[in-house]
Amino acid sequence: MTVRDIAQKADANLSALNYHFRFKEALYSEVLLEACKAASVSPEDQKHLLRLDPHEALFLMIKEAIMEYEKQTSSNWHVVILNRECGEPSQVFGEVVEKYLRPETDLISRIVGKITDQPPDSHQVRFAVIGLIGLLETFGLYGHLTDAVAPGLSDQFRKKDWLARQILHLTLEAARPSRKE
Repeated sequence: MTVRDIAQKADANLSALNYHFRFKEALYSEVLLEACKAASVSPEDQKHLLRLDPHEALFLMIKEAIMEYEKQTSSNWHVVILNRECGEPSQVFGEVVEKYLRPETDLISRIVGKITDQPPDSHQVRFAVIGLIGLLETFGLYGHLTDAVAPGLSDQFRKKDWLARQILHLTLEAARPSRKE
């Protein structure tokens, strides 16, 4: 897609786009970083979450993420661009990781570590956090897959907070050291 195509689809002035973003990559980077900013937990919300009981904080984060996924459609440009970037990293991926993805996983790791009495940077906690992200992505983005391979399971998700409680349980179990270690 050319910058001209982008300007036309966005109903924007091509000259203005060229003036502000000399290259298509610069435009993409700016849009991607804006999507990350919009999708991340604000510093104020982070402080609030860290003041809560850790179980409650983690449950709220999971529940909020599920609710956000329910609102999202393929026309939600934040989701589309973030998924594209994670699947096909560009030159700005490192900046996305440093500014947005790592701080959010660090926050979740701190909360999971408090609950499980594990250091937030332990392999078990980090594994659990990555698993949590994977579960949210799977159930949030691929409901059609769930329906295809486990018919009726998505009906269970509609029961009050069932999916959030299951994801919370799986995350915490993954963070606890196994007996055989």
